[in-house]
Amino acid sequence: MSMYDMVDMTPEGADEGAVLSGMFGESTPVETERGIEAITEEIIFYKAVGGQAVLEIGKRLIEAKAQLKHGEWLPWLSEKVEFSEASAQRFMQLAREYENPALVRDLGASKALVLLALPASERENFAQEKHVVNGEEKSVSEMSKRELEEAIRQRKIAELKAEETARELNRQKEATAEAEAEAAKAQEAAEAARAEVEGARSISLAAQERTAELERELKELREKPVDVAVQTVDASAEQIAAAVKEAEKAAKAKRDAAVAKKAEELKAAEAQRDEARKAVENAEAGRKAAEEQAAALRVELEKARKSAAAMDNKALAEFGVLFRQAQETVNRLMELAGELDEENRPKVYRALGALRNMIAEKAGEGTV
Repeated sequence: MSMYDMVDMTPEGADEGAVLSGMFGESTPVETERGIEAITEEIIFYKAVGGQAVLEIGKRLIEAKAQLKHGEWLPWLSEKVEFSEASAQRFMQLAREYENPALVRDLGASKALVLLALPASERENFAQEKHVVNGEEKSVSEMSKRELEEAIRQRKIAELKAEETARELNRQKEATAEAEAEAAKAQEAAEAARAEVEGARSISLAAQERTAELERELKELREKPVDVAVQTVDASAEQIAAAVKEAEKAAKAKRDAAVAKKAEELKAAEAQRDEARKAVENAEAGRKAAEEQAAALRVELEKARKSAAAMDNKALAEFGVLFRQAQETVNRLMELAGELDEENRPKVYRALGALRNMIAEKAGEGTV
């Protein structure tokens, strides 16, 4: 049996803290630059004292290891102070980690070692608080070593859940911020599309008005009679008739040229009008798509806000984390069931069925 095991032993039915509190009260300062023989004698002395002396032993083991040369440490532990290397490491760890010897005295070395699983800044508070273990609220001094290990395990699980919840909340907040930015961009795009529609409509209206104006001008040109002016002074009837005919021909040619030019203008105006109408149609389609996208993003934004609000609710947040973990666990259980042989697989499926029925029953109770 190692010295570490001997230190952990208390009489049956006795409180370990009470036994240790009666042990060595004041720690003896460790002198510097002493020989290994003096350190060895002091360790043997504190072995007999027990209790709080585990810290004094640890301090002197640290001092001895610093003095011993390479290869001397393990033989010295075994032959001079009768410690295993593991026990010595535990003593030294306690000496390094605990500045408050009262905590080690009150809890004992075994529990003090278990508490090393917690950060140094949390140990004392944890030791002073009550914790629920196996459905019963206990202080650390009232717990067994196994119960303390379970309490610390549950503490770490709770911390992991809290960290996961915080990460999920941050993810939800980031998703909400992204959704808000996307919704704002979509709203700006929709407003720009509406402005584009109005601009296209204005251009189309102007093109239509110009086309109508050219149509009226072309109609007037076509319907306008040909005016002929002929000099009749000292001209014979034949000359007058020939002059009239020539004038009519020139006037008609001039009118036809004017009609052709106006027709070309009208054709160009109609093409511009058609382009303007197409631009209106495209702008309308763009506006509709932009408004639909904006509406869809507003829906997503509302979902993101609700999710973020739910994450702010501690119970809902924890439920979300546990629910995802449960899904992953069930998926893994199904994978494992598929890997079993034919003899054991039905048993596992029955167990999963019982779990399903229990969940259904509990969920049914919750809806009543």
